[in-house]
Amino acid sequence: MSQTSNLQSINPVNPVSGLPEPSTGQIVRWLTTITRPVHFPLVISTLFRFVYLSLEMVLFGYAAWTIVRAVQGQPLGGALWILVGMALTKALAYYFEQFSGHYVAFKALELLRGHAFSQLWPKAPAIITRSTSGDLLASLTRDVDRIEVVYAHTFAPVVSAVVVPSAFLIGVGFGVDPLIVVVPALCYLISMTFVPFFGVRAAFDATKKTLELRGQLTAYTTDSVFGVEEVVGYGNEDKRLEGTALLSDQVNQASRSPAFYRGFRRGLNIALMLISFTSILGIGLCRELDIALIAALAAGSLRFFEGPRGVEDTVGALDASIASARRLWHLTHAPQAVRSGDKSFPVDDAAGVDIEWDNVDYSYPGLASTGRKILNNIRIRAAAGKRTVFVGRSGSGKTTALQLLLRFDDPQSGQIRVNGQPIDELALDELRAAVMLVRQKNEILDASLADNLRLGAPGVSDAELWQALEVAEFADEVREMPEGLETMAGQDGSQLSGGQGQRLCLARALLTKPRVLLLDEFTANLNRELEEKIRANLARALPGVTIIEVTHRLEQATDADAVYIFDHGQIIASGGPEVLNEYSEYS
Repeated sequence: MSQTSNLQSINPVNPVSGLPEPSTGQIVRWLTTITRPVHFPLVISTLFRFVYLSLEMVLFGYAAWTIVRAVQGQPLGGALWILVGMALTKALAYYFEQFSGHYVAFKALELLRGHAFSQLWPKAPAIITRSTSGDLLASLTRDVDRIEVVYAHTFAPVVSAVVVPSAFLIGVGFGVDPLIVVVPALCYLISMTFVPFFGVRAAFDATKKTLELRGQLTAYTTDSVFGVEEVVGYGNEDKRLEGTALLSDQVNQASRSPAFYRGFRRGLNIALMLISFTSILGIGLCRELDIALIAALAAGSLRFFEGPRGVEDTVGALDASIASARRLWHLTHAPQAVRSGDKSFPVDDAAGVDIEWDNVDYSYPGLASTGRKILNNIRIRAAAGKRTVFVGRSGSGKTTALQLLLRFDDPQSGQIRVNGQPIDELALDELRAAVMLVRQKNEILDASLADNLRLGAPGVSDAELWQALEVAEFADEVREMPEGLETMAGQDGSQLSGGQGQRLCLARALLTKPRVLLLDEFTANLNRELEEKIRANLARALPGVTIIEVTHRLEQATDADAVYIFDHGQIIASGGPEVLNEYSEYS
């Protein structure tokens, strides 16, 4: 076996980024570089934690000393006021530690998500073909949350767990009796050097597996929810539910090992705390120390292990944080699959835009090695200024052909050309400004109809909005709404019907004045009469614009200029509308 193969077997290549797994040191350096603005507030939070932990031990010890003195009949003097003062000071230190810690947490959350989006934005939408939508969702929400929480709550607990107990041991050893701190010091060393790392490797591996399974479960559930129409339409409800249950069981199985080690570490720390407490009582009595002093030291030792417990919690959560950070690292370091060309979009106002798919093959990333092709050697010509219709069953490759024109991804072989110019040589922004896609399911913001319409053309006037709505046969319905153009669409267009949402998005596309209009099942929620009116309006309003429509309903292609029939990624027939008569079974 070659040296390269050996290295890859030790450090395997990640399927998302195509890069080897980064070391933990690389991950930590990457995170600290992104979150540098929160380092100073993190130090402030740590200092307040020093004060809080120190006062907690002193407060417990002083309270025990006061109680014993009271039992002995000694005068308390101002002891109660001292206790009140220490308690208030501790509370303030805790408040400011939490306040600054949460500031660090939320600021780190902002920085991490901002960095992730800044890295993903240039790679969209091609990155989606290499990561499922559910996996992206998990990385940008739960993974970032896990990183942020542990990052913000790791430094302060670990540093304070080293500084405060060490200072306590040194102070008591020199100020009271070195012998009385020997057993607590040994228990402390065990608690700091052994307990937090017991089972860490196994927990790391199990957590990595758990997060991978959670990502699969999130992706599976997301795809089921957003594809519910297809799931129900094909009668796959039981199959999807069984898949969800299977993945849930696998997640539960994988998460048991980290939970066991967390519980075991907590039990060890409690045992060490009790050993320290007992040893202080025993040695203190043997050394004939003052009873009140023994009570104070023993009570203080009960809070002595608060710091090591913080380290234990940190290490317990660190496995999930590092695993999440690795997933996010690979996502943000994934190569940019589609790169912009440097040539302008070829504009010919007289001739229009002619589009050609020339022997195009395409497979989704990860499937290319299996030989399974989504598009297989397709040849299509959408003539300038004409209406071309792609017909075929769901999953036959029609939508993929449109997405490749917009360079959601690039084909493995063949070319797509616009007026004879290969699209991979064109500037992406110009290509996507000239070619507009209207889908069956479109993105609608929780904003007014006017704001949604202006997303692609912010400067258009109200008159232009109404003109676009007229073409989309939506103007009359908007006029009847009490708020008119200021009517709120609701989250994901929840205040609109399916047909209204489709027509709103069609009007939005028209406002961008496209050279090419792609319509992917854009009338799925409309009746036959209304969709015929819209097509007639488009023909009048967009003379010279190349229109390509995807449908599985043959009757929508009867007045097309050209028809292409898809089946399993291939063009099985093409020609004028008359070709539909021989292939009615492919609708």
